[in-house]
Amino acid sequence: MRRLLSFWLLWAGLSVVAYGQGVTTAALTGTVTDERGDPLPGANVVAIHEPTGSTYGTITQADGRYALLNLRPGGPYTVTVSFVGYQTRRETDLMLPLGQARVLDFALAEATVQLEALEVVGVRSSVLNSDRTGASTNIDAQTIERLPTITRSLADFTRLTPQASGGFSLAGRNNRYNNIQIDGATLNDVFGLSGTGMPGGQADAQPISLDAIQEFNIDIAPFDVRYNGFTGGAINAITKSGSNRLSGSVRYLGRNQNFVGDLKTPAGETVPFGDFSEYTLVGNIGGPIQPNRAFFFVNAEYQRRKTPLDVGIVGSRAATIFNVTADSLNRIINLARTRYGYDPGSYDPLSNGTDNLKLLAKIDWNLAAGHRLTLRHNYVNANKDEGINRGAFSFDLSNRRWIFESVQHSSVLELKSTFGTNLFNEARLVYTRIRDKRTVQAEPFPQVSILVNGRYTVNLGIDRFSQANALDQDLWELTNNLTYFRGKHTFTLGTSNQIYRFSNLFIQDYYGAYEFNSIADFEAGRPSRYYFSYSLLNNPQPRAEFTAYQLGFYVQDQYQATPYLSVTLGLRVDVPLYPDKPLDNPAVPEAFPGYRTSTTASGNLLWSPRLGFNWDLSKGNRTTQLRGGTGIFSGRTPFVWISNQYSNTGVDFGRVDARNLPAGCFVPTPDPSAQPRPGTALGTTCGLAPITTTEVNLIEADFKFPQVWRTDLALDQRLPYGLIGTVEFLYSKTLNDVVFENLNIVRTGTAQGGRVLYGQPSFNGRTERKDPRFTNAILLKNTDKGYSTSLTLGVQRETQSEGLGGALFYTWNRAENVNNATSSRAISNWQFNEARDVNNPELATADFEVRHRILAHLSYRVRYQRRFATTVMLVYEGRSGSPFTWIYNGNANADTRRDNDPIYVPANANEIVFTADSPGGWNELNAFIESEPSLRKYRGQIVPRNSARTPWRNLLDLNVVQEIQTLRNQRLEITATLLNVLNLLNSDWGKVRYASFETVPLLDFQGYDAQGRAIVRFRPISDRDDLLVTDNLASRWQLQLGVRYVF
Repeated sequence: MRRLLSFWLLWAGLSVVAYGQGVTTAALTGTVTDERGDPLPGANVVAIHEPTGSTYGTITQADGRYALLNLRPGGPYTVTVSFVGYQTRRETDLMLPLGQARVLDFALAEATVQLEALEVVGVRSSVLNSDRTGASTNIDAQTIERLPTITRSLADFTRLTPQASGGFSLAGRNNRYNNIQIDGATLNDVFGLSGTGMPGGQADAQPISLDAIQEFNIDIAPFDVRYNGFTGGAINAITKSGSNRLSGSVRYLGRNQNFVGDLKTPAGETVPFGDFSEYTLVGNIGGPIQPNRAFFFVNAEYQRRKTPLDVGIVGSRAATIFNVTADSLNRIINLARTRYGYDPGSYDPLSNGTDNLKLLAKIDWNLAAGHRLTLRHNYVNANKDEGINRGAFSFDLSNRRWIFESVQHSSVLELKSTFGTNLFNEARLVYTRIRDKRTVQAEPFPQVSILVNGRYTVNLGIDRFSQANALDQDLWELTNNLTYFRGKHTFTLGTSNQIYRFSNLFIQDYYGAYEFNSIADFEAGRPSRYYFSYSLLNNPQPRAEFTAYQLGFYVQDQYQATPYLSVTLGLRVDVPLYPDKPLDNPAVPEAFPGYRTSTTASGNLLWSPRLGFNWDLSKGNRTTQLRGGTGIFSGRTPFVWISNQYSNTGVDFGRVDARNLPAGCFVPTPDPSAQPRPGTALGTTCGLAPITTTEVNLIEADFKFPQVWRTDLALDQRLPYGLIGTVEFLYSKTLNDVVFENLNIVRTGTAQGGRVLYGQPSFNGRTERKDPRFTNAILLKNTDKGYSTSLTLGVQRETQSEGLGGALFYTWNRAENVNNATSSRAISNWQFNEARDVNNPELATADFEVRHRILAHLSYRVRYQRRFATTVMLVYEGRSGSPFTWIYNGNANADTRRDNDPIYVPANANEIVFTADSPGGWNELNAFIESEPSLRKYRGQIVPRNSARTPWRNLLDLNVVQEIQTLRNQRLEITATLLNVLNLLNSDWGKVRYASFETVPLLDFQGYDAQGRAIVRFRPISDRDDLLVTDNLASRWQLQLGVRYVF
């Protein structure tokens, strides 16, 4: 660590970087000439940030050029230009967006007598500007206040990016492939356990209060090499700061079940939302510590929510029905209590609660002329009730509950300095500390999963993935940029480095996990499958502990080729390093030559050359702009995929994965030492092999983090009535992405449609393994297969503080990959990847693709009678449904999993066999195939992954803010936010339907007959939508009321 720090300090002292905007700053550049266009060297340029009195000054160079860097984003600024013998020019009310360099040229008139200074008001387009190259969206302070949002999540704002795919997915990529920064500090979920891509996401918490954010950018193709760590998009936000005026606000937001609409079921019933409550309290205050010199800002937010699990059993009026009777559930509960001595809880309606507290404190200090220090700390404490998952096909009893707890600390120390007229420095030190854990609420017990009626699963006991689960993360970031400005060129040389330290406790099946094919089997204690993990070390709960470095260095030249054409050429290299090696298992190279558990993918260089340009075709009028670029973007994998190698070496844990155990092999105790394991008398009785079996996770030595080659080309045109039209093409080609392979399964043949078999297919299947000492050997490696492309057409009218603003965009998108990699575990990423050959998956539609998307938003603000103002904003999103795959319920390829095999669509009745007890036969199945295009077009084939789609979605949201001026500079705001306006107008509109885990089981697979035909059970389907899950909350209108006092 000491050597690394010394190296960084040496590099920081030698760095010479180009002018331009920074990750947390803005910039102002341009030329000063006389009226003939001749440069005026030595002219004084002074910019004053009016809220704080901060002053930034420089003089022009020999060619009349100037640059003011490291400016506070926002404003307003007043810029004054003066030169002896010339009239002074002044521009007022100038706003500088985050991450952009405003070009502001001045032509001074000669003055033989004293003249009044000439003042102009600065108006600048965030679209038509010379600093814009690739796809980018700026979310300013007024948009943050106006946009309809209830969750107060950054994801609600990323939807304003035309290339967004929903949530945090950008450009058709996995949301874990984004990079989120707050004040330059990485604040995405680098370990990768959160489905939202943000820390605290498992507790439904946001990493920062929305009221603490000043503005942020969503960049998909920033060709500045300082932006890195993503192949999806970069979300870069800055927090608010204090000013010379003491100011603040207090906000209350609330809603309950009376503010949520009823849901109309397919049967025509009206289902009210269950008891529900949510409230949020937010407070901000900021002001001067010492006027014009030091300032503070403090934010606090507390949120509490209670949400019902609105899934019911047969006979209930819940929005989603689990098709099992109360008699069957009562039988399971009574067996658990009387036969096995465990109280599994009930199937009564339940609610989940969440609580989170956020605190932020920030100090800005103008140390001396040209030097500004910022210290910011952000704290989040969140918890959420978890462990109860109920849906149409799976139902958890109440004693499975556990609480997810997350505590986060993030500190930033940043120093921005100016030396002379053309030398600028930006240094940043970040420390982030995150502690997550799962706290079990019920009595410990093995997980038990019971199949009812061959299709529905009832779960009791402690979730197999939560029996021993905790994570500690520590992240240090060291960044330094020294900027040198000279003439038409800017030269960039910089460094950005991260140091990660992880301690991960994850022992799946620590108490054991059992599956039963029926209630009768549960009663007999006869498991169809048994999982168990146990420590082979002295420590009964060993952790995966390791350190990772990622060092980055970059060089760049930004060249103003002509007054109308700027070109940016840069090169970046990043290198991940892993100083800690996993334990070595000597049995692995014996079984799988060429691989070792101690192998790490350390030191593999990631090169990222980039070229960007901006060309003002109107030659100074900035009415027609051609922009774009091409280059490589390097991200990082979630480190949990790396952690898998440290926690699954085969010398730390023994793993049991056994099938069809005899009666009496269910051990109803949480004591790990009492569970059946190899080499024990009970293990022998239960038919376990006498040798220790284990799972190993491996990585190829030349594995690289994800990389894409991305190209962007766009044309922006100013139109009448203040409109701007845009045409933008974006293409990303995968250079390196992830794919998983199981080295321990043996190919045994093929079946219908060329499906590759790995054993004896049946409902559960029996896998043929290469080496009996191992259950699975999952290899993480790279693939270069995959791409995403989009074409966007749009028109927008930029929003001003008053009046009308809005946008209308249409985006066509296509995205394909070989593995969506949505899980944290290597085995799950391999298993849950529907393919003809699970070890050689084909290119197919990505989960994150939205084929067609229409985005429209409109805002209007009017002020009247001096004291009143009303703001209205509408946001509409119409989009293609999400892709999903038709699968078998059963193990059609014997690959260890029974719910990951895409179905073979029979061409005719001779290609399929129905069981004697099948409710439906060929006529019913054939009719459904004919009615479903995603099946009909694949007759005689295996359906490709994600070849079907859920219905088109139409969502319309509204936000209204009523302002009432009270005392001087103070006001009261009353807000009403209405989500899913269409559902309020018509209960059949605004429905959101999805497929659980992007799959829909259509046929129950039982095996193949002697002719190789699939033997199945089929349940007739009256309505395709019955197979999908209706989102219980998003399919209803929701209202939230709020009040805010600003002083």
